[in-house]
Amino acid sequence: MKIPVRLIAILSLIVLLGTPSVSAKVYSPWIISEHTADTSSMEAFRLDSRWKDKTGQDLALEVWKYLVSQENGVFHYCPIREGDDPVDWEFRMIRDPIKMLNTYGYGFCGAFGPTTAGIFEAIGLDQARSVQVPGCNHNVTEVWYDGSWHYFDTDLRGVLFRRDGQVIASVADVIREPDLWTNPSKKIQPFFPDDPPGLEVYARTFREEPVEYCYRWFMSGSTMDFVLRKGESFTRWWSPQGGRWSHQEDDSRNDWWIDLISKDPYGAKSNHPDFSIWTHGNGLFDYHPNLKSDSSDLDDGVFQKKNVEVTDKGVTVAGSGNGEVVFEVLSPYIIVPLVGDLLTRDDDREASIIDFTSRGRIKVYISLDYGRSFREIAVTEKAGSMKLDLTPHLRERYQYLVKFTLDGPAEKTILESIRIRTWVQVAPASLPRLGKGVNQLSYRLGDKHGLHSLPWLQIPNMGSREEMSRYWSQPPLDYDPERFQERLKGEVELTFTPPPGRTIKWMSLGGFFSTHRGKQATRTANAIWYRTADSREWLQVHGANIPQWHSHWHYSFDQEVVLPKTADQVQVRYVGDPGVNGIRVNLHSVKPEEEPEQSIAVIHGYELDGELKESRFVLDGPTEYSIECPKEPKNIFIRMEMAGD
Repeated sequence: MKIPVRLIAILSLIVLLGTPSVSAKVYSPWIISEHTADTSSMEAFRLDSRWKDKTGQDLALEVWKYLVSQENGVFHYCPIREGDDPVDWEFRMIRDPIKMLNTYGYGFCGAFGPTTAGIFEAIGLDQARSVQVPGCNHNVTEVWYDGSWHYFDTDLRGVLFRRDGQVIASVADVIREPDLWTNPSKKIQPFFPDDPPGLEVYARTFREEPVEYCYRWFMSGSTMDFVLRKGESFTRWWSPQGGRWSHQEDDSRNDWWIDLISKDPYGAKSNHPDFSIWTHGNGLFDYHPNLKSDSSDLDDGVFQKKNVEVTDKGVTVAGSGNGEVVFEVLSPYIIVPLVGDLLTRDDDREASIIDFTSRGRIKVYISLDYGRSFREIAVTEKAGSMKLDLTPHLRERYQYLVKFTLDGPAEKTILESIRIRTWVQVAPASLPRLGKGVNQLSYRLGDKHGLHSLPWLQIPNMGSREEMSRYWSQPPLDYDPERFQERLKGEVELTFTPPPGRTIKWMSLGGFFSTHRGKQATRTANAIWYRTADSREWLQVHGANIPQWHSHWHYSFDQEVVLPKTADQVQVRYVGDPGVNGIRVNLHSVKPEEEPEQSIAVIHGYELDGELKESRFVLDGPTEYSIECPKEPKNIFIRMEMAGD
């Protein structure tokens, strides 16, 4: 159903008056614009009208052109790292298509080569690989279709054709025939725009040293799923909001980069300004539930509670002993701070701020390992308010739990209010923008399987024995975190459980693995197995099948598993032969008795002739709607919100 523009004013009034009280969350709300491909999953991305009916070279070329376009594509910037693993280049470097398209929108050749390969495989092309070119320290993508390999360069933004001008060449072709660079038979724009070294340099350097072919040098398993609770809004902006981005050590590696970042707008941006009309964007989760007895906000939004009750004054202890309430912050986009001095991350701030008012003795704890352990971060014993800046705990994080322990009698120990504001980074090109004319938009709910699931992507630091000990069922026989190329040899079993009151419906199991190469590749026997709590049967989801062209010492693998019935627990067995070096498990859980809400308010903010306009809608379920812009608008923000009681 399309919502005419003339109803905007009426719908705005509905929003102002409020929506009916509900008792459930909204799962994975997603707005899609006709101007932007749906990047919530690779399955959705494949169905974009620009290429959904294409195959082979037509498909690969159309998707590649999208990835290098100024309006929708990615751009060159510093490498992106996440997590605490001590092995920086291989295990912290982000080579994830979903994160590249939605969170960052930028990278460098060592990320674009693998992530483009991951996109090509995910949309159904036979196989793809990244190719390291040592002669010019460059990384590109090759994809297999029509019986041969074909070279696509997302970083340098170009493709080369064979002499027939019909078929895109392979890396081997351009090495064997270097004049394909300097005397191309056909040019597809942008065709290596303004590359300072000149194409004759690549014609020479591609041949100087043997190239390295990399099997599955990309990672997957992440999703764009999240929930909105009563009393919560999520706003995303197309432009930077005050200098908030994933602050990396590489940002200040030399004066040239510092000068680039310091230019307006402050923050991450392309060193090729003509590559993209965007820099980086931001998002803000603002959660402010009503904790009084006249509201169901707490029951709707709390992660876990124990021995507490809601009164007209707030949350207090229900019986003898302590009471506990736990809230979760869960974002599909990386949590980022307001960046201070580029030369240090110590003064970064405001990544996630918790404001609360209380009476009596209340202790505050944080968990960064999905509830396996908690660390005390604050204690208050006086009536009044407290503000906690969690930035020091949240470097390169997507999720955390915060627990309030009420340590005192009910009449004197009360959590009166809480507000959590969490800033994230978004890729502006992925947002549902408006253009001149009548804009068709869609509101969609649920994960890629149409389920109302909650994701829990867990990537424990396999370089830390202490952290890994919280995950495995019993210590493995041959594990050495310092032996980074073969950390785990043999078997280890790990136990994963969903959040309280939920059951696992589907999951992604994966990690990093060592491998034999060349003619010895077939000796590689790494594996992943799993079983649910109610079954004794182990089921295999990964058995290594490494191609002989693979040149690198390790690879990545992730496999999705949809369970025939939900499970309260899953055990995962990793087998290292020759080695397992990293683990990734994303549980998607559901709440069987829950009836998810479908209604949200959506506000599009945009400028026409310098004046801010807001088009507000209340969408009661998946639907289509439209916004008419008589002139080309400047997209400012899009907000989704659920009213609290």
